[in-house]
Amino acid sequence: MSFLEKRSLLLAKVEVTYGTDPVPAPATDAILVNNPQVRPTGEVLRREFQRSSLSPLPHVIGLKESELTFSTELKGSGTANAGGAGDIPEIDPLLQACGMNPTFTAESSGGAGDGDITYNPVSSSLKSVTLYWYNDGLLHKLLGAVGNMRINGEAGQFGTIEWTFRGLYVDPTDADIPGGAVFNAEQPPILNGISMSVHSYQGAIQAFAVELANEIARRNSVNAATGVVGFLVTGRDTQGSMNPEQVKEATHDFWAKWKAATQGALSMTIGTVAGAKIDITAPKVQYRELTGGARDGVRIYDVPLTLAQNSGDDELALKFY
Repeated sequence: MSFLEKRSLLLAKVEVTYGTDPVPAPATDAILVNNPQVRPTGEVLRREFQRSSLSPLPHVIGLKESELTFSTELKGSGTANAGGAGDIPEIDPLLQACGMNPTFTAESSGGAGDGDITYNPVSSSLKSVTLYWYNDGLLHKLLGAVGNMRINGEAGQFGTIEWTFRGLYVDPTDADIPGGAVFNAEQPPILNGISMSVHSYQGAIQAFAVELANEIARRNSVNAATGVVGFLVTGRDTQGSMNPEQVKEATHDFWAKWKAATQGALSMTIGTVAGAKIDITAPKVQYRELTGGARDGVRIYDVPLTLAQNSGDDELALKFY
């Protein structure tokens, strides 16, 4: 039997108790993903002793964990938001397992559709997720998974999110892809006319990225069956990048703002239809460096960004409405 690349299914569900499988179901927990890849990570213990032979002895595997990577579309639920739990985006469990918690703002009156769900990073009570990946004929499970997310945007394209999760290792089992998977039917908005502004400047920006850059610690224990008892997000270096065309300093003073480590806001609105709109905002953005380049013969800057806090746990916000 051959496993086909296009035949797979990912399920994700937030855990109530860390590392305890909440049993995600196809009807409620399916997420559309692209290019999923699982990688077991084990510590290779070499048995190197002095002998008459130079040939190696067989190794053994010590600590074990699993890593799962994939990408999703950047999109909302598609409903004219009432700001309730029923309006969460499909990627909600993934966001929570990356340390982004939702705040629900109800609509001003019944049927107004002016509610929203906004995700901000948190520094305590972080969530974990159980992931099931059906790889045609194999089921891979990650328990107690936490991760990192990177939003990528390019003019005229759909926005995407790259995800990387680390979790407890579980032996894969033979399993067919279950039926009954239900996916959100909303199409992602195209990144045109998003009014992306950095330091109040809207330049000719072809692409951008925003990343939490979480620091993930592995907790080792001699009492755990695989030597690993869990994973924690212990820090983050929230950052981004963009590639605007070069302009005169009088138009936008890139160099002066870099030199002074000036802080300024970032904002954009993706989509135009109620229920499918996403705001990405950051209150304190700084230019890390300026690297020259070119795009179709036009000079550009490659600009790494620091997304710093304003008052804490507020360096990035994703608003779905």
